[in-house]
Amino acid sequence: MTSLKLKSRTASPKIGLLATGHLIYWDQFPGLKDMCMKMYNELITHLEKIGEVVSPGLVDTKEKAESAGEYFRKEEIDIILVCPLGYTTGMVLLPCVKQLDIPIRVLNTHIDSSYDLKSADTKVYLYHEGPCCIPEYAAGLMSIDKKFKVRTGPFSSQRFWNEVKADCNGAAAARAFRSMNIGIIGDTYTGMVDMPTDEHRWLKATGNLIIRPEVEEIEEAFHRVTPEQIAAMYKQFRELYDVDETVTDEHMKVSAQLAVAYEEIITKHDIHAFGYYWWGQKELITQLRAQSTLAVSRLAAMGRPGVTEGDLRTAMAMKILDLLGAGGMFVEFFAIDYDEDFILVGHDGPSNINMSDGSPKLQHLEVHHGKTGHGLGIDFEVIKGTATLLNLSQFDAGDTFKLVYTVGEVVPGDVLSIGNPNCRVKINQPIHEFFDNWCQQGPSHHIAVGIGDLSNEIEAFAEVMKFKTVKL
Repeated sequence: MTSLKLKSRTASPKIGLLATGHLIYWDQFPGLKDMCMKMYNELITHLEKIGEVVSPGLVDTKEKAESAGEYFRKEEIDIILVCPLGYTTGMVLLPCVKQLDIPIRVLNTHIDSSYDLKSADTKVYLYHEGPCCIPEYAAGLMSIDKKFKVRTGPFSSQRFWNEVKADCNGAAAARAFRSMNIGIIGDTYTGMVDMPTDEHRWLKATGNLIIRPEVEEIEEAFHRVTPEQIAAMYKQFRELYDVDETVTDEHMKVSAQLAVAYEEIITKHDIHAFGYYWWGQKELITQLRAQSTLAVSRLAAMGRPGVTEGDLRTAMAMKILDLLGAGGMFVEFFAIDYDEDFILVGHDGPSNINMSDGSPKLQHLEVHHGKTGHGLGIDFEVIKGTATLLNLSQFDAGDTFKLVYTVGEVVPGDVLSIGNPNCRVKINQPIHEFFDNWCQQGPSHHIAVGIGDLSNEIEAFAEVMKFKTVKL
């Protein structure tokens, strides 16, 4: 079985490093270039902890900048990090980046967090003068309509490296996401006006159409499952879950068959995120959906999240979080607790057991609220701490999609015991303001929740995908 570790599918970034210098200084101040190149090598060592580093070496002329742009284009880098080694003119930057359509981050950094001003000579002063040209770089980038962000801090700052890493990971996730197939099986839940997804937006964003397997494909795969495959899935379920003593292998039989069948069809079409729903006129067809909780939860943990009620966009949001190593749990607003100032979120059906704090529980449910059928339910304690709530909207989104997100905290406290995972979330603004602000962005009523503050990753991801973003 594919690894269930959160970090296992994080895309490794291909980082372009443009280290810039001022040619005229090298002869004027012997030893300055050597000092700068030593810092350059140390910078590469730090960046190699984040991903693959591609660099043309020191760029200190307009001609070298032009060649660097051609080099980076051929290398198909995800992001370019620009680091001036002392003061440089903007013309060692612009001829390079004008050729590229990727995120630009200007690193206002230095190996030294300070230096002895009293004893420093001009060479040492110039060695530390990188901040001087950052505003010039900004003006030049703005003049050629290039978006950018400046990341500031010394090599010793973990905050600085966290920001750089988030930028790189977000850009790499977008590259991976853009190449993935998404799909829908069946249709959206009857009457839900926020569920349909405009396929043309996906086509514009990626050049691909939505994959549409037939329900009958799952039915046929279900009938092909062998007793040996079922027995192997029983074993896997009991390893993955804390199985309630009332749940027997016979209770798990349909779920085990479906786990094999769903994996066959989803992997056959190489689908990485999908929505699914159907009511069914025949009992078997209904149960192929109603008892899919374990099958689809297993796929989510393997990096192929599926979302009930046909919500393809939340499945896509879950996949974004998965690519960022943050899990991705499917929820909706359950209730507001005004006394303790939190929002209760959760959802029935499939979830992502990678979001579980401890072993997820498996139990039998006689009723699935609002849906036909019966079967097994998954429940677990959600990992506590900082969390990002992400929604993929197609309203006021331009030609493609808009990422609406906020950062809050999953906090301890009593939650519902209804056979489905749910948790308390504290939002970083008054709840009455948050709800109006959130709803004004045209979200669907479902949300993907991921572990950690993913603000920088999401912004870099959106920059590559050319999605709008709204942070609340």
